[in-house]
Amino acid sequence: MSTNNAGSRNGAPAPAAPEAQESYIVTEGKKRGSTRDVRPEAAFDRYYTVKRVHGGDANLTDNWHTKEVLEHTRKNFEGCTLPMRTLEAWGAMIENDQRAYYTAGGRVWVLDLEPAAAKK
Repeated sequence: MSTNNAGSRNGAPAPAAPEAQESYIVTEGKKRGSTRDVRPEAAFDRYYTVKRVHGGDANLTDNWHTKEVLEHTRKNFEGCTLPMRTLEAWGAMIENDQRAYYTAGGRVWVLDLEPAAAKK
C-alpha cells in the first residue's frame, strides 16, 4: 500500500510553484486600468521630486503642439514628488537618481529628478 502525498512523487517534495511576476495596476496617468510589469528596483518606497521638465539636447520645434505638450508635462510633473513606481507606470524611464525620460506628444522629454524622503 503506497501513501499518497499530495503533489509528491516517490517521496520527493513537490516542486515549488513559480513565483508570479509582480505587476502594478495603473490607476492614474497613461493607459489607466492596464497592468504593467514592475522592475524590482521600482519600489513603492522610493520617491523622486521632479525638479524640471525640458527637451534635453533636442532642438524643439517652435510651434503650438510642442509648446502645449511641454506646458502640459511641466504642469503635471514639475514640483511633484512621486513614487518611482508611479513615474514608471506613467511611462517614465528612470535612468538614475537624477534623470528620467518621458514620452509625450511624440517627443522624449527629460525629467530632472531629486531623490525625496517621502511624498509631500
